[in-house]
Amino acid sequence: MTIQLYVWLGFLVISVLLGLRLNQLKEPEPRFFLKFLFYSLLGIVSFPIGGFHIPIGFLLSFLFFPKRNSRYKWYGALVGFFFFIVLLFVPLFDQSEFRAESQQIGAVSIQDDSFDQMTNHILRRVNAEGIKLDRSKMVFTRDGDLQSLEYLLLVERSNSFQQIRITYDESGELSYRQVDELNKDSGRAFFEKLVDFDRVLNAIGDTEWQDFVDQVNAPLVQLAFDGLYDMYTYENEAMFMINREGRVVKFWLQRDPVLANSIQLSGLTREGRSTGERYIILYNYSIHQREDLTDQ
Repeated sequence: MTIQLYVWLGFLVISVLLGLRLNQLKEPEPRFFLKFLFYSLLGIVSFPIGGFHIPIGFLLSFLFFPKRNSRYKWYGALVGFFFFIVLLFVPLFDQSEFRAESQQIGAVSIQDDSFDQMTNHILRRVNAEGIKLDRSKMVFTRDGDLQSLEYLLLVERSNSFQQIRITYDESGELSYRQVDELNKDSGRAFFEKLVDFDRVLNAIGDTEWQDFVDQVNAPLVQLAFDGLYDMYTYENEAMFMINREGRVVKFWLQRDPVLANSIQLSGLTREGRSTGERYIILYNYSIHQREDLTDQ
């Protein structure tokens, strides 16, 4: 049970018990107990505006201010308003529910420290040791300026796995949103099949950027990552791999299959349409028969 559920349970228990007690002290009034619960619920109702929660129910309680037993019904509205305040602070302590938000971080380039700074923002915000990549898509200019990004991460918490979508666009805004949650039993197998987020970041940051750019003639370069570890065999000249020196080289294992993660490198027009240039680049691979990963 999450902290938020405990708060709601506490609100219901206190409202019911207080309502029953005040029902013995108040002046005679039909259905007083139900009216008291109404004011308690009204006090906790909020309305989100621009990321802020306005206690709209508590404010409305002034409009419905009763004439009979007003003091006791006012107690109900105050109880609701108290738990409204408590719920505002729950996301700061409860990692079981990931709070959606945005950060303005400005322009990002793969060729300077701004990409690492963005990564540090993400790691601090997600705040978990177990982070895997489900899939990702990034679009860069040929100079390495980030145009858009989407990470779909699977994050391990104490009681569940959270699926979190992180996006970035040309406005310089980094946004976070939880899109799904899996329990530990059903999510464990899928979580174990995904690549560590750190390995994805290393594949981007430790590889010569010019090696990606040299493969396409398009004005925009798209890198799409698939987080699943899979088996690959040689298909055609459009297959590459990242060697230990961080260089993109031809895929030379033409007979033996290799377990690896992949990057799909594509060329895009300035309008975001595909130019037809598409390549597969392998990284994080497992090779048993040969240790030399230099260009062949």
